[in-house]
Amino acid sequence: MSRLSPSASSVTLRDYTPADIEALVTLANNKNVSRYLIYTFPYPYTRRDAESWISEGAHAGGAITKVILLDGQFVGSVGIAPQSGWRSHGAEIGYWVGEPYWGQGIATVALRLMTEQAVTLHACKKLTAPILSPNQASRRVAEKCGYQLEGILKAEVSKEGAFYDVHSYAKCFV
Repeated sequence: MSRLSPSASSVTLRDYTPADIEALVTLANNKNVSRYLIYTFPYPYTRRDAESWISEGAHAGGAITKVILLDGQFVGSVGIAPQSGWRSHGAEIGYWVGEPYWGQGIATVALRLMTEQAVTLHACKKLTAPILSPNQASRRVAEKCGYQLEGILKAEVSKEGAFYDVHSYAKCFV
């Protein structure tokens, strides 16, 4: 498989549709994809999980979640979860790409596109990206997109019996 970086025009974002169920299950039902993602991203990832995500989860709590497309093909997901209260000016941002598409620069382009949408369409003034410490590839994506490391939260996450530090990245627009 070629490891050429995608052009910005070949990576696009769109809303989820029921037609995405099969592709979502195919890419998300992978231990390597899920191991450093939020606890609500299950493994194994079933058809029922995909149906629930598309019908409710992608919008829960005001979230805005998009499919990442590479030349029109489903390759992953990116989204924001708006914050509330004294943090209502911001959102948490997250992303994943299916393992067959790793190392091609797709997540970087998708994060740039979603960051732009969060700021221009949703008036976010600060975006935060909490990334588990071992996920060096995701940390590099955030850094390439201009996110700054604000701190490392020690033993912040417990997942599958292991404790992980969280590298808290952010990008401010004030």
